[in-house]
Amino acid sequence: MNRIIQLTFILTIGFSLTSCFGLFDSGSDRITGNYHVLWIDLQENQGISEQIEGSEGAYIGLVPEYVFEVGHDDNFIIAKQHPTSGFHSGYQINTEVTNYYIIDLNSKKDKVIGPLSLSTFEQLRKKLGISKIEFDMKYPEIP
Repeated sequence: MNRIIQLTFILTIGFSLTSCFGLFDSGSDRITGNYHVLWIDLQENQGISEQIEGSEGAYIGLVPEYVFEVGHDDNFIIAKQHPTSGFHSGYQINTEVTNYYIIDLNSKKDKVIGPLSLSTFEQLRKKLGISKIEFDMKYPEIP
């Protein structure tokens, strides 16, 4: 929970600084509803975030960096992610590891399932009936 609060604070401050002072570059692509592929300052820190209802720029981080493929339907979002070395090491992307995530859009609590291996991800896709969702939002594996 502390990570979500910290991430929300960082994202809110980041957007505030961007809009007020123009210090940071950022970008986002809407997936569906309040869910976005979002990055601030560096594309290498791109992850999936949920915009807080009624806010103008506050987000809750759901899937950490670096997300490079996303797909969705009305009930689920799926994502491929390469982990990074984090903020203090310049977000070096480890393309040798691919994690998979499932976000249950109908869940209010514990909506993120992952990180998952490919085999576990495929098993859960079958179990949840989401095998037909395609990864249709694609980004470079290394920006």
